[in-house]
Amino acid sequence: MMYPSVVRLPFHLPNQQQIVYGEDDDIDEVLDKPSVAASKFTSWMECNAINSEARDLTYFEFPTKFVWVLNCRFWKRRKTGKAIGRIHSVSPNLGEANFLRILLNKVKGPTSFDEIRTVKGETYSSFRDACYALGLLDDDNEYIDAIKEASHSGSGFYLLFLFATLLVCNNMSKPEIVWEDKWEYLADEILYNQRQRFKSAGI
Repeated sequence: MMYPSVVRLPFHLPNQQQIVYGEDDDIDEVLDKPSVAASKFTSWMECNAINSEARDLTYFEFPTKFVWVLNCRFWKRRKTGKAIGRIHSVSPNLGEANFLRILLNKVKGPTSFDEIRTVKGETYSSFRDACYALGLLDDDNEYIDAIKEASHSGSGFYLLFLFATLLVCNNMSKPEIVWEDKWEYLADEILYNQRQRFKSAGI
C-alpha cells in the first residue's frame, strides 16, 4: 500500500462537472439531489469560503489537511494520516481546461471560478489571460524578436507565412500581443497587395 496515499483531484470548467447515475435511476430525481452539483472540485471552493485554514492551500495541497467524505460529498479537516494530491492531467490542446489546471497549481483559496481568474484585483475573462497575468506563460518575446529579425531580409509574404506557422503550431501564448507589437511588419505584404490591385484596376 502506498504511503502517503495519493488523492486524485479532478477538476472541470464552469458547469461541466460529471454526473454519475445508474441506468434504472429516475433522471429527474438524480438532478434534484443537492449532491449532484457538489463535485470534489466545487466542494473545495465551498470549503475555502467557510474555512480560513483552507484558504492557505492550493488545490493539490488540500488533501494534506483535508479529507474528502464521499458519501456526504464534502471536505472535512484531516485528523490522522497523510496524503498528497494529484490534479488530473489534461492535454495542452484542450485550451481553457489546460490553463485552469496551470492556475490550480498556484492559486490559493479561491471560492469561485471568477476568483481563480482574478490577479491583483482584476478578474480576467479567461483562464489563459489570468495565467499570462501571473507570468505563468511565456511572454512571447522570442517570437517578436524572430519576426523583427526576419523583417531585415524576408519579404512581407515570408513574415506572414512565419506568423501563420507559429499560429498553426500553437507556439505563442498570446498571438494577439505578437500581432499588436509587430503588425506593421506583418501588414506590409497586405498593403503591397492592395497597392498592386489598385494599379491593376487603374486607380
